[in-house]
Amino acid sequence: MRVMAVAVVAVMAALAPPPDGSMIDEIDASAGHGAIDILGREAAGAERDWKTAAEDPAARLVEYMRSDQCPALATPWGPRPCSEALAALLVPECDGLEPVPPLWRRTRTAATEPWSEWDRISEWSCPWDVVAPLTAEEFRRLPITPSVLTIQPPRDEVFVNMPTIVYTDPGVQTFATTLLGLPIEVEATPARFTWDFGDGSTPMVTTSPGHPYPDHDVAYPYPYEGTYTITLTTEFTGRFRLAGTTTWLPVVGTATTVTSSRPITAVEHRTHLVSQDCIENPAGPWC
Repeated sequence: MRVMAVAVVAVMAALAPPPDGSMIDEIDASAGHGAIDILGREAAGAERDWKTAAEDPAARLVEYMRSDQCPALATPWGPRPCSEALAALLVPECDGLEPVPPLWRRTRTAATEPWSEWDRISEWSCPWDVVAPLTAEEFRRLPITPSVLTIQPPRDEVFVNMPTIVYTDPGVQTFATTLLGLPIEVEATPARFTWDFGDGSTPMVTTSPGHPYPDHDVAYPYPYEGTYTITLTTEFTGRFRLAGTTTWLPVVGTATTVTSSRPITAVEHRTHLVSQDCIENPAGPWC
């Protein structure tokens, strides 16, 4: 671990006194900073929320800044110090990646009030430690391909009271995108499947993607004749990581896709007594 000393130097002799004649308090170089109150990832989330908020900068009550030094606040009489004057901060080794500087925050009670001192609310971090959470909304905006719905038998007619088999591809989908300017990799895994057979029956919910005949485990026998459309709703869970790293983080929330089949017709299979098979009489019943 490397150690970086961060210091704020106030040259008080060069500062003119304020109009009321009082002097700015001299910085106590031994003053310590309060406890770091949020973790690197929580800090990144707060910074992201602040950056994306639709708020007039002049009306903001909180501001953030990443800096390896104290971002002193200018006043009419010179720089106003941060809440710490001197601190030895540990700079981590990040496997060849650039470490992320500490995050600073300042607040005010109203837009007309002065800003507080800058408080350091997170330490130096490695990039994977400060990747903000990938929200469910961001996950759902990814171009996830809807599941392919396969039906057996593969024709437009199925028989009443005979199993109509359905299954889909359970493959994981991968994406490359950015989050707060950092490159990330995302995986979307199909985890739950809802099969609506379109005849008013209760949809079937499974964790299995189904399988083709003869190993099928998701099937439905239509009890009545009619033309129906099968709808598959797939729920995806997600995880993400900083590109080039091995640590995966979960996406809080899920995404769904919807796939509908072509119309299929359920017909009643009636028994006929025949004297010839379909080879001998191709025009016979059910040939």
